[in-house]
Amino acid sequence: MHILFNNSKIDYSKYITTRVYKKGDIVFNEGDLCTSIGLLESGALQISTITILENEYSISTILPDDIFASTLLFSSSPHYLGFGRCLKETKITFISKTNLIYLLQNDEAILNNFLSFLANKRLIAQERLKILCQKSIREKILFLLKSRMNEKRTIYFNSKEKLALYLNIERPSLSRELINMQNEKLITYNRKSITLL
Repeated sequence: MHILFNNSKIDYSKYITTRVYKKGDIVFNEGDLCTSIGLLESGALQISTITILENEYSISTILPDDIFASTLLFSSSPHYLGFGRCLKETKITFISKTNLIYLLQNDEAILNNFLSFLANKRLIAQERLKILCQKSIREKILFLLKSRMNEKRTIYFNSKEKLALYLNIERPSLSRELINMQNEKLITYNRKSITLL
């Protein structure tokens, strides 16, 4: 069961459609009309776009318990700005706009879960914007550390490639700055974490 339905009392099964995709399948293309939200049950969906120079650029990766197209569905121009490709076998539950509105109106738990998801996504977007406003690579790293570190003053990440993408910098530039910061005894780091000293 997807987290959207946590503590729900309504029988939502007749309002959803579930599909299983194979690795490499395209779930939607750039420019397609968005008519439903997608709830990722399992697998991974990569959202990418093609630049003007026809290079593929990864925007984000949707993982289990995530929702995609939640704001796009209600926008004034509900067309996908990128395409979604499955990175592995992926199970997705779809809810049409009409059915979603019905569920939100008739189940308080689903409404609360959906609004909580939107609020958290908004906070992440604001954090990303603040990171992009930082002038230097060091400032971006320090801002991320201060906003996300735990009680051990550490943040964790899947890979340097994904971290560099999130910070909107080149991976070699990120590696150089991490080495410099470690040499200056500002941080320690490894392949999966950074700790502020």
